[in-house]
Amino acid sequence: MTPVCLSARCREILGELGRVIVGKDGALHLLLAAVLADGHVLIEDVPGVAKTSIARALSQVLGLPFKRVQFTPDLLPSDLTGSFIFDQRTMSFEFRPGPMFTQFLLADEINRAAPKTQSALLEAMQEDQITVEGSTFPLDRPFLVIATQTQSNSTAPILCRKRSSTVSWSALNWATRRIRKSKTCCAGAVHGERIH
Repeated sequence: MTPVCLSARCREILGELGRVIVGKDGALHLLLAAVLADGHVLIEDVPGVAKTSIARALSQVLGLPFKRVQFTPDLLPSDLTGSFIFDQRTMSFEFRPGPMFTQFLLADEINRAAPKTQSALLEAMQEDQITVEGSTFPLDRPFLVIATQTQSNSTAPILCRKRSSTVSWSALNWATRRIRKSKTCCAGAVHGERIH
């Protein structure tokens, strides 16, 4: 695809998203940039400010299969990856894939889960594959994770390694309509310009 065609397609995508999501042009540009860079995005803000709606709309406009996982304190890694189940008819184990077997995954309120469960996403995000009980399963390409994090004192911190594996660590503050972006947070976040 030529740069001119890509630019035109991006304008079409942003136009379609703008018809559904109003007043969040800067956030939509950041999300599309992450898709083009074959990366992942972490969105941080208070509940109820259209984070899930934006992710769902983006997947629909891109025509990618979409799955959403609500992270909770009791969510297990196998709830994400899937597991082998014994089939009594065939007297063998068969693999039942979990919700990570998609192209567009929304990990909602990821910081509510334990670090062990958060880390289940790392292999998928970095290597585009999932390993369960020694068997490796490739993921369809492209594979994009958009994770949301709620600002709360009662949640687990996001793993440092996961933050560094995202293309952009974005704090999309809908309430005050400002967007901060940074590249990493492991040694302290490096903040970019603010867009009002």
